[in-house]
Amino acid sequence: MGKRYFCDYCDRTFQDNLHNRKKHLNGVQHLRSKKVWYDLFRDAATILQEEQTKKPCRKFLQTGHCDFGSNCRFSHMTGVDLEKLNMQVQGKRRVT
Repeated sequence: MGKRYFCDYCDRTFQDNLHNRKKHLNGVQHLRSKKVWYDLFRDAATILQEEQTKKPCRKFLQTGHCDFGSNCRFSHMTGVDLEKLNMQVQGKRRVT
């Protein structure tokens, strides 16, 4: 059967050879999964700064769902969410 490669980001395996690994690592699904994984570890101040510069996603505000999900270039945070995040950042700054 041969060696198998397991991708932790995508949670999938495939036959391990140079062509398959290169194709997977440059694939859209892998790059998206890797971005989602690293986004889990960003600090609140960075997220707040990034979300404040984005315009609100109209589709998300109207329906509560966006087809692009975490890859959307618009913000999926409401004013209440941004305020909570701002309070969290301010709380961390006071402690430090």
